[in-house]
Amino acid sequence: MSLKHFSILIFIGLLMLSCGGNRSSDEGKDGSPGLSEAVGGFRNLNKAAKAAEDWEKKQSDLQSKTPLTNDEMKAVLPESLAGMKRTRFSVGDASMMGLVTAQATYSDDQNRSVELSIMDGAGEAGSGVIAIYVMSLSMDMEEETESGFSKNTTINGSRASIKEQRGDDWVNSEIGALVSDRYLVTLNGSGLTYKELEDVFKELNFIGLK
Repeated sequence: MSLKHFSILIFIGLLMLSCGGNRSSDEGKDGSPGLSEAVGGFRNLNKAAKAAEDWEKKQSDLQSKTPLTNDEMKAVLPESLAGMKRTRFSVGDASMMGLVTAQATYSDDQNRSVELSIMDGAGEAGSGVIAIYVMSLSMDMEEETESGFSKNTTINGSRASIKEQRGDDWVNSEIGALVSDRYLVTLNGSGLTYKELEDVFKELNFIGLK
């Protein structure tokens, strides 16, 4: 079985588990999914399958590329971000998976912090992870609750998933985006709204991620 088909099977399994855990208001009395949920699920499966098909050539190209070096990954991590100072960073090969990543933490004296993570999708393992993420981003997904929201959208031309959760005296946000059809960039913000975190994302210099 190819990595591509294995990735699709993993994704479909995760999607089925997700649908099972989020019952709609029109679910049957026996607990089965309602009609609108079932239709939405099939539409998203079709979109995921189409995204996988469209992505096949790009994934093949990624498999043949060489991941960035540690120095190249480090160069993408700014020393400061949105007025916050970089307090730690790490770069290198996550050896268990063969994934090349870079992480950095930024914070200020206002109890705000941002964790930045970048994964290079080049190579066999990285391209497989990116393929699953591409399928996830292809779905029409939006959810809103009393404490926050999540949805798929586009930021600066990059497909992304966004999330915000808040309470009486706190707010957290998250952005996960596919940059240059190769890099998985994740931002986790503590003390920042989604809009504030979006500004942080737009401030990042992705020139090195080409």
